[in-house]
Amino acid sequence: MTYRFLEHTADIGLEVSAETLPELFSEALRGMTDIVTEVELVEASFERRFDLTGDRPDLLLLEFLGEALFRFEVHQELFRSACLEVVGSAAGWRASGAVSGESLDPERHPMKVMIKAVTYHQLRVAREEGLWHARVIFDI
Repeated sequence: MTYRFLEHTADIGLEVSAETLPELFSEALRGMTDIVTEVELVEASFERRFDLTGDRPDLLLLEFLGEALFRFEVHQELFRSACLEVVGSAAGWRASGAVSGESLDPERHPMKVMIKAVTYHQLRVAREEGLWHARVIFDI
């Protein structure tokens, strides 16, 4: 599992690779948190349940990261990992499970960049060469 940041005009991008879709979602969550603060400083002191749906895997990832961003903005919660089940069929896709993290502590979590939104721009989730790959652009 890996993620790397992408340079993008007025935005920041993230490319993620993983063996499974649940790992891809978890790594994308880590990457998003690492944009906001030092993800390694975020402890797993609580779990929150996520149960989300989307028409396609890319839209489901957008929904998942959007929910995490909402919880950060409204409840000041930071997340470091996810333990999800991600399943899809002709009827749609679902991600359900727990995300782990802790509340923002400005003394321990230095702010890097504030994310305004998870965007549709260049949004991509695909399986290639035995791995799942994703690209997500964040409005900052």
